[in-house]
Amino acid sequence: MKADAYVPAADNTLFVNRAVPAAWWEIFGNSALDGLVEAGLQASPTLAQADANLSQAVGNANAADGAFLPQVGINPNVTRAAYPTGPNGSPPYTIYSLAGTISYDPGLFGARHYTFANGAAQIEYGQAELDAARQSLSGNIVSAAISEAGYEAQIATTKNIIAVEGKLLTLLNGEFADGAIPRLSVLQQQSQIAATEATLYPLLTDAETMRDRVAVLSGQLPADLPESGVTLSELRVPRDIPVTLPSAYLAGRPDLRAARATVAAQNAALGLAIAHLYPDLTLSAQGGYASQTVSTLFETDAGLWQLAANLLAPLYEGGVLHARKRVAQAQLAAALAGYRGAVLNAFGEAADALQATQNDAAALGRAQAAADIAGQAYQLAAQQYALGAVDYTTVLNAQTTASQQALVLVQTRTALLLDVARLQSAMAD
Repeated sequence: MKADAYVPAADNTLFVNRAVPAAWWEIFGNSALDGLVEAGLQASPTLAQADANLSQAVGNANAADGAFLPQVGINPNVTRAAYPTGPNGSPPYTIYSLAGTISYDPGLFGARHYTFANGAAQIEYGQAELDAARQSLSGNIVSAAISEAGYEAQIATTKNIIAVEGKLLTLLNGEFADGAIPRLSVLQQQSQIAATEATLYPLLTDAETMRDRVAVLSGQLPADLPESGVTLSELRVPRDIPVTLPSAYLAGRPDLRAARATVAAQNAALGLAIAHLYPDLTLSAQGGYASQTVSTLFETDAGLWQLAANLLAPLYEGGVLHARKRVAQAQLAAALAGYRGAVLNAFGEAADALQATQNDAAALGRAQAAADIAGQAYQLAAQQYALGAVDYTTVLNAQTTASQQALVLVQTRTALLLDVARLQSAMAD
């Protein structure tokens, strides 16, 4: 594999205090990876579901808020009536009426305020959930694509190791046939080849699993997903990795915004539960016309109006209202505990990703050095063989060692790229 000449330092110079961009995956400088993420964000059913949930929250909030706005209606009515015939009986008659009504609930004792606050909190929660789904989806796609590229690179390197070990086996068979070495050396080499081949099949499974995961995350069937085009050698190891301060990190992280919205919604729910312990006032007015004939319906004498104020005060509800208040208090306490847990989890996730990125950067430096040295040893062995100073077995052994160090380099590079992706996804708004 072709590795970067640059290896990040294993200290704080690896990071820079800068806002993590929304399209954080562009830090890897790979257009194929960018295309995968953009396609996933467009086609993912997970995002479609989260967007529908947000629309539902907006609709529910508008419906709840509308109950505390003036309600206006019109009521045309035709009534046919008759009464039992008697000394003062009258024949059946018809009443035509056209009346308009208006009613208003001012939402006393905070009922209106807390209803509006609850609706706003539910909308914020839906928006945060949508942003969290987008963040999670992009992070999962990037991680799966990097993992697949890493597995493919390991597969190629492992096949190269098997080829080199096969050449050495052929050489050993020849030496054994000439009686130069015992059969034990041949058997040991055959065992080594079989062991190396055994490591190949899990890599093939893992690579295919990651490819299928990319397809599912982007809303496609695995059979319909074209080749991603993401190769490990073309994924850039970033020089300056943006990270944010805790204040900005906590303010913008979607899951924390959702947790705060849940606290706000439960606080509003508690306010509503308390407001329902007090009287509820409804104001209403009705005006219009009523007559026994349509022709006289709009005459002055046919006018009617009515004003009303209805005050409903709970006296005894069997403890229902107080029980609902206690439930709301418990739900608010649970939401606060959930928020504290989310904050701790956010700090822990960021700390883990920061430390892992630093350690992987240091490991990549060592792996790169080991691979370079092993490569130099192989080149030297090849030169000495050309001069007749060493036998071909020495060359093949040096080549095997170089291939094995290349495999370690692939694994270390993959781990660093995955941790960078995890860190950027965790800190992106």
